[in-house]
Amino acid sequence: MTRSMKCALLVVGLTIGLPPLADEVAKGSVLMQAMRDELARSMEQLQLADAEKPYFLAYRVHETTSSNASASLGGLLNVSSGFGRQLVVELRVGDYDFDNTNFMSMTRPTGMAPVVVSLSVDDNYDTLRRQIWLATDTAYKRAWDQLGAKRAALQNQTQVEKVPDFSREEPYQYDGLTQAGLDTEPISALAVEVSAAMRGMAHLSRSEVRVGASLDRTWFVNSEGSEFVRETPFVGLQALAGSQADDGTEIQDAVAVRGRRWEDLPDAATLVDRVRAMAGRLAERREAPYLDRYSGPVLFEGQAAAELVSQVLAPRLISFRLPTLDTPQAEQLLAQYRNPFLDKIGSRVLPRFLSVTTDATLKEYEGVPLHGHQVVDDDAVPTRPILLIERGALKTLLSTRVPLAELPQSSGSRWRDTPMPSNLFVNATRGLEAEELNEELFALVADFGVDHAVVVRRIGTRLARFDFGAGGAFSVGGESSRVEPLIEAYKVFPDGRKELLRLASLPTIAESDFKDIVAVSAATSLHDAGFSPASAAGMPGMIGGPSWPISVSTPALLFEELTVKRPTGSIPKPPVTPHPLAKTLQPTGTGGSGVRPDL
Repeated sequence: MTRSMKCALLVVGLTIGLPPLADEVAKGSVLMQAMRDELARSMEQLQLADAEKPYFLAYRVHETTSSNASASLGGLLNVSSGFGRQLVVELRVGDYDFDNTNFMSMTRPTGMAPVVVSLSVDDNYDTLRRQIWLATDTAYKRAWDQLGAKRAALQNQTQVEKVPDFSREEPYQYDGLTQAGLDTEPISALAVEVSAAMRGMAHLSRSEVRVGASLDRTWFVNSEGSEFVRETPFVGLQALAGSQADDGTEIQDAVAVRGRRWEDLPDAATLVDRVRAMAGRLAERREAPYLDRYSGPVLFEGQAAAELVSQVLAPRLISFRLPTLDTPQAEQLLAQYRNPFLDKIGSRVLPRFLSVTTDATLKEYEGVPLHGHQVVDDDAVPTRPILLIERGALKTLLSTRVPLAELPQSSGSRWRDTPMPSNLFVNATRGLEAEELNEELFALVADFGVDHAVVVRRIGTRLARFDFGAGGAFSVGGESSRVEPLIEAYKVFPDGRKELLRLASLPTIAESDFKDIVAVSAATSLHDAGFSPASAAGMPGMIGGPSWPISVSTPALLFEELTVKRPTGSIPKPPVTPHPLAKTLQPTGTGGSGVRPDL
């Protein structure tokens, strides 16, 4: 495309040439009507001179109402509330087989990104139309520029495999709009009350309780006739605590609860008890030893099993199409991020007694609300149960409307910009009772010739944590790890003794280790776990970036052999002066910590 074309004025008429889309969704909404009308006008009239009209256009508005409070030691730190709208314009020129997407120029790497702008929070029709029009104008010019660069780049390349750029899906409409408001009354009081449970605990170098509520609405229309309004209410509490051992090692722990209503959360008294127990665990860990290095059987129970699945296995269960680049050398470097599970569909990735499903249609499981429940994904594709792994064999991966040769259609799994899991269920055809699982564990101990096993009950979560120092408390220098550190792990001996470990890591674990699970428990447990879109973007194992809560149901997992060791890297020096409460402590019997109730 020539520069004169890029600079040409857009020809946009004032009449609507297409019939309006069905108005049953969010009838009477000014925002939805503005989106419909501007979409219809753009599809009919949006055209540069000597250029084609867009063949696809979608508007997605993320609307968030939120209220948050944080407190420490019974004192309120911060209170905030907000209401905002963000418009995402996804515009495609060309056709379903070949368009402006799935391509990145190294000289203009932002060209493949959708246009994202803030949108007025007032339901003023004229203002909304103007803002949507300007964003669409930008998206159209960018799309044509990108398509021209893509065509030029591919003239010098031979495509071994031609895959369409966009899949065809049936139009879908869903109206989930309610008049529900945001209940903010408990927020500040709950933060203050729970944070007061950590007053006077001198072994805690930092503590904070964060309480929040939000109502997220997603408004969507596209040129194929799909429309939806989807609501996601959320309430949650995070109680964070950090400590520093005498040698300077920084450790932390957290209590995190989430739900869709305040009634889904435990009451304040229960939360206070859980926070005090968490603080007691930190006191014990300050005095606990390290495990220098161990290779042998490892058992993951409860929350640890759920986080392990979320952090290591789940990122491999998504499909992510790597863009074509205009520089062959850069494309070769990018190829290392291709998900190896794309080549394992039909092959065994787990033991034959394990299967994995995801099901966003479920609202709750055994009476517990599930965080991954949604009716429709961000592409307006309805969600459905998906059998990902059956009796150990990989059946499919989660996908969006961006096709791959192995996955030509969407599975209804797009959340924001990537495919993501929702509610994950690890199911076993044969599980062991607790006593049988324990016997299997120590039979492996004898086989390996070691004197103990390692049992992991909690792994650091990306959903609730402090950032300490330059690298953060969970950034273990010197050696990369696929998972967050082990924050509750034990050396367990055949005679029943167990020794708590201060902090440990799994430096070499990979998804291939899941094939070496030798046994699981008959009982399963449900936990919240953090899934990072950074991991979903073709780079599993990356630690950092935002995380989204998903629900994971899994049995305890017994691995035949893993390596567990002390985290490597430098340790910060302890503070020059002691904690201000150090001289006024009263013994409490929890690992040598003390409490002054008045502080």
